[in-house]
Amino acid sequence: MVLAGCGGGEGSSSEFSSSQSHITHHSYPLHTGITSTVFWIGEEADASNGGIANLSSAWDEKWIARYGGVDSPDQRDGYRPAGFIPRENPFYVALPFNDFDENGVRKADLQKWIPWYEPGLPEDRSYCKNRWVEIAKGDRRVYAQWEDVGPFGEDDAAYVFADAMPKNGVNDRAGIDLSPAVRDYLGVEDIDRVDWRFVDEAEVPEGPWKRIVTVSGVGWPLWHRLDAGATFQWQLTGTVDTSYDVSLYDIDLFDSSADLIERLHEDGREVVCYFSAGSYEAWREDAADFPKEALGKDLEGWAGERWLDIRSQEIREIMRRRLDLAVQKGCDGVEPDNVDGYANDTGFPLTYADQLAYNRFLAEEAHRRGLSIGLKNDLEQVEALEPWFDFALNEECHQYDECGALDPFIDAAKPVFNVEYDDIYLDDPEARERLCEDSRTRGFTTLVLPMNLDGSFRYDCQ
Repeated sequence: MVLAGCGGGEGSSSEFSSSQSHITHHSYPLHTGITSTVFWIGEEADASNGGIANLSSAWDEKWIARYGGVDSPDQRDGYRPAGFIPRENPFYVALPFNDFDENGVRKADLQKWIPWYEPGLPEDRSYCKNRWVEIAKGDRRVYAQWEDVGPFGEDDAAYVFADAMPKNGVNDRAGIDLSPAVRDYLGVEDIDRVDWRFVDEAEVPEGPWKRIVTVSGVGWPLWHRLDAGATFQWQLTGTVDTSYDVSLYDIDLFDSSADLIERLHEDGREVVCYFSAGSYEAWREDAADFPKEALGKDLEGWAGERWLDIRSQEIREIMRRRLDLAVQKGCDGVEPDNVDGYANDTGFPLTYADQLAYNRFLAEEAHRRGLSIGLKNDLEQVEALEPWFDFALNEECHQYDECGALDPFIDAAKPVFNVEYDDIYLDDPEARERLCEDSRTRGFTTLVLPMNLDGSFRYDCQ
């Protein structure tokens, strides 16, 4: 068990409705005048933090690697660490309760304490990790996610979830650890006093704390990550031309052999494997596994392809098996297609929430297997889904003037791969150069390709 210790501009503050530094909502117990300390990911053990290092968290032994580096409190770039863009939220806190014991087993009777408890949570998810917390100091208010246990305790449920004072006796009965970003936003000292309470995700307003949201579970393996400047070739039909000097190939999961993927790896290429997660394709080797009642209307223009009822548990099981196949073949990541059924005439009453839940399911299952995952199109949900996905792949955002919707991926230093098909980019060099200039300005990696993605031609804006 690793417990959090205590150690050594973007956005704007939210005004309180009164002159007092009290949080005005009371969905969960309000804790006032609590002693706060400062800690950070990668903090070494010393006398100031009671000899407790923060190289790991209580829930993640690879906390530093997953975050992307040491969150140094003295080397900052706004509210982020200097030198790298973190992969997880720099606005984080620690509180003295863990829902798992020292053996990694979920504790009993959690429903007695945790107000949002619901049975059936998967074993690699925590009821506490990633929960949103609102913290106030004077007339400033900040929002952060619960990412570690401490200070100096892991079983103080009466304080964390009810109205008792912290039972910890160290550092003036410190009851909450604050990250450097939280410290800087509130303007607090290393040891200070704050008010805090839990908040539901829907209550969290826009701010720098929402630029990168942590979604990782307990002890998840580190999954493959792509560099923000990755270059790519996308070919889904025909014999794959492996001669392009790019960092990434995106190829078909079923039609590509493990030998081909291995050869690409030997050439120094990363490999993303394509499959459709939102449609049935009659020619696939697992087509017989799809229940008839989950098959919807035809995809216009694509013979033998039908929309899926993404609410079906059987469909989810099929997708898990496809992700397993990606691992078996050696893919580094996956590109699930047709993940915007809710916005199409599928034959099913799919909602925005249905699609959000399904796409997050795909991301979770990919990450559990160590796979990177890309968000294909689905522009209306980019802001909600960017924290869950590692890159974006879009078709024709320039053609339809939609590229601005992909900015959240660029802001999070994640690759955006764009493909255009319009003949004007083939026939008119000036139009192609205007496309490429805009793409480079946006930070996109853009190709002009044939719509059937057969490798017959390729124009690269890089």
